Amino acid sequence: MIFKYANFTIDVDVERTRAFYQRADVPTMGEQCGCIPCQNFEKAILKAPDTVLDALRVLGIDPQKPAETFSITGDMEEDGTIWYNGWYHLCGTIVESPEVIQEMPLDRGGAAISYRWEYCYKPDPQFPFAVLPVRRAELLHQDFPNPVFQLEIDVRLPYVLDIPFKR
Repeated sequence: MIFKYANFTIDVDVERTRAFYQRADVPTMGEQCGCIPCQNFEKAILKAPDTVLDALRVLGIDPQKPAETFSITGDMEEDGTIWYNGWYHLCGTIVESPEVIQEMPLDRGGAAISYRWEYCYKPDPQFPFAVLPVRRAELLHQDFPNPVFQLEIDVRLPYVLDIPFKR
């Protein structure tokens, strides 16, 4: 199925993507990692507006099951949110995208392709959530269907856990 996101056009096999995310052996973020920010992400992402959750679900993505999330600052922001980056995988291809603006070496070797975040898609202009399709697939589950690409996210989510925040 073809989707147009800002300056990107993606072709997603929604059913194969959804079937992967529905598997019991695909962990939620809180199951993958025991740190407080990841535990928070799993719960807080469900507090995002329906426009954001629907933008992920229409692609077949379970919002609680990213391949990776991490706190940008490692701390809670003054407004009580945690600033996350991360990514989900999708079965499909990027049909059209803006030009690459830089390539940066990764610590693990290889090159990370970076796009300008102003090219990103924001499903709800009132909520700080942006997505950016990229032609790579880091931390890919061994059984994820091909072809595959990554949907990177940038989001600020409220701290919703009943325990004090600790790094």
